[in-house]
Amino acid sequence: MMKDRYYVQRLTRGVFLIRQRVSQESAPGPDDRVIRAFDILHDADMYARMINDTQRSLDERFGSWAQDAVEQRS
Repeated sequence: MMKDRYYVQRLTRGVFLIRQRVSQESAPGPDDRVIRAFDILHDADMYARMINDTQRSLDERFGSWAQDAVEQRS
């Protein structure tokens, strides 16, 4: 099963970051790109789920990791 490209990282008690893994093979780490910050965990989780769903759709159409869902939404 494919890992999600985007994940939520708790930075502090009230700051949650959406981060993008560097590669498909890597685990979440400090070099991962910060995409967006939220102050409510529920909102961060919903955004991560939505962007990962978009990413899965792009991966099916163009190949794994060929397109970036965040760039498509810009």
